[in-house]
Amino acid sequence: MMLGKFAGFLFFSVFAFGAYGAPDAALVGRAEKYLNSITGLAGGFTQSAAGRRDRGTFSMLRPGRVRLDYDSMPVQMISDGKDLYFFDKSLDQITTVPLTSTPAGILVRKKVDLRNADIVVTDTVAGKGTFSLKMHLKGQEGLGNMTVVFSDNPVALKSWTVVDATGAKTDVVFDNLKTKTDFAKNYFQIQRHKTVSTSGGDAFYD
Repeated sequence: MMLGKFAGFLFFSVFAFGAYGAPDAALVGRAEKYLNSITGLAGGFTQSAAGRRDRGTFSMLRPGRVRLDYDSMPVQMISDGKDLYFFDKSLDQITTVPLTSTPAGILVRKKVDLRNADIVVTDTVAGKGTFSLKMHLKGQEGLGNMTVVFSDNPVALKSWTVVDATGAKTDVVFDNLKTKTDFAKNYFQIQRHKTVSTSGGDAFYD
C-alpha cells in the first residue's frame, strides 16, 4: 500500500521529544495572524524523505480543503472539508483518514488558534529572514510534532518538517505559493471507487 510512503507528509507519528525553551509569544502571534489571513493558496512543493525526493502541486482553501498531486506517481490527496482522502490511482483505491491527524489540518481550520486551543507550540526559533514554530497536539505529548517555517518579511509559509517514531524526517518545501480562491467547483473532490479504512467527519471543518 502506497499510503505508508507519504505518511511523513501527512501524519503525526509517535515520537519522544525533549524540553525546549519558552516559545516567543510575538512569533506565535505573527504566525497565527498570517494563517488566519489566508483564504486560499496554490503552488508547488518538494517532499524529501528516506533519500527520495518528489515534487507536486499543493492547493488549499480554508476552511478544511486541501489537495496534493504528485508529478511522478499516481497519487492524489484531497480533503473536502470533512476527511482526507488518499487516492492510489494505480489500485483505484481510496483510504480515508481524519484531516485533524495531518499537519495540513492545522493550517486550514476555520480559526487557527495556536495559543488557547488544542495545539501546543513548544518552541520558536528566529533565523535570518525566517522564523519557525514547533508544535504538537495538547494532551498528546507522546504524539508526533511538526515544525512550520515562515518567511519573516512578509510573513509567508515556506516549509514544514514532520518527524516519525524512528526519528526519520520528512521535509516539505513550498515554492511559488500564490493567493488563489477561484478553484473549480469540484476541485476538492474525487470520484470514489473502492474505500478502505473509513472514518467519520471532522467537526473542526463543519
